[in-house]
Amino acid sequence: MRTTIDKAGRIIVPKALRERYNLREGTRIELEPGADGIHLKAAHEQPSLVRKNGVLVHHGSERSDIDVADFVNRERTRRARDIVAEDPTE
Repeated sequence: MRTTIDKAGRIIVPKALRERYNLREGTRIELEPGADGIHLKAAHEQPSLVRKNGVLVHHGSERSDIDVADFVNRERTRRARDIVAEDPTE
């Protein structure tokens, strides 16, 4: 993807990349000089999970220390508890 630097030196990050890497207003960015140019990197300290349309979506690094199976089991248990707690007669 390509973008342009404006008169103030700002770079617009395309929406698809902002969504993919969970870049929002106020996100800190690290600039790393490299032999082939400047590399931009979000300065996330930990991978983040955000709820999007009721589903948890992981944004951040490709690798994580999260035990996915344990997380899914806990989330299923929580959802089942919520469903049972609902009273359909009300």
